[in-house]
Amino acid sequence: MMTLSKEILMHPDFMTDLANELCGMLEEIIDAEFDKGDDTDFDFIDECADAINAIRSGDDSQILPLISRKAFLDKIGIKAERKFKILVAAAAAIAILFTAGTQIEVEENISIVQALSGIVSDFFTDEKQAEETTTQPATTLTATEKEASLISISVEATPDFKTEYYVGERFSSNGLKVFGEYDNGEKRLVRIDDYTVEVSDSFGTEPKYETVKISVGSFTQTLEVRVIESIETKKLNSIYAVFPDDFTFTAKDLNNIDLSAMQVYAVYSNGDERELTADEYALDIEIEKHLFKEEAFVTVSYERCSCSFAISVEQKTIFQ
Repeated sequence: MMTLSKEILMHPDFMTDLANELCGMLEEIIDAEFDKGDDTDFDFIDECADAINAIRSGDDSQILPLISRKAFLDKIGIKAERKFKILVAAAAAIAILFTAGTQIEVEENISIVQALSGIVSDFFTDEKQAEETTTQPATTLTATEKEASLISISVEATPDFKTEYYVGERFSSNGLKVFGEYDNGEKRLVRIDDYTVEVSDSFGTEPKYETVKISVGSFTQTLEVRVIESIETKKLNSIYAVFPDDFTFTAKDLNNIDLSAMQVYAVYSNGDERELTADEYALDIEIEKHLFKEEAFVTVSYERCSCSFAISVEQKTIFQ
């Protein structure tokens, strides 16, 4: 076992190595944050820059008191790799030990940084737990150091968020901003990695309104977007039949109706119309006999669309 004292922790060689590594990793985090474009958290970048300035100031009494704050450690914990988390924890522990003037015992085969990395989690336990585990006066955390609880979320759709899609397009969550509201009165921007966005598996396969679900833990909000047909999309909408002006919708023999003058047109979603040839559409004729009249109901079908009309041996019928 060896004793870690303030003098050892503040040794110039140890402090220089620790400071250089911390500054280098903080600069990498700042670069990565800038690369996020519209989602860049500039407040977080400012805190990282303040931390770098504090480290490079050379004032041992200010050995990273900034990054020993729990709120900042939480942010770093989300963005940084494991090695950096350990370094931050070590620096925060040094700040704690320096202020308190305490000493700790560690195994000689464990590095100082590794030994210190476990101290921070113990320091940030709540007051009740401290009272149960020690007879010494408990450390009271300030309101900003205590963990705030999420009580609701809100979602803001910026102009970059697409609210209208064409059939076949994939959903994009770009332009969404999610905010968390906490029981300490704070409202914070939720990072992309901390919320989920869900749409149905069939999104974009047909024209309709689609629901977008945004979740942070058990809290959810929904938005609606619209899927429409593209002007370039040529999809059959309907068909209709056209007859000459002298066509009477009557026939002497309903089993042999002459429809040679009939023209059938297909109507498409892009506004186009096309006359169908006789071999493209199908005819189905059903004859119904009533007490005083006999009618043939003719159905014209093409793909999934159809139109129908009646032919009578007694009187002219109305186009249906």
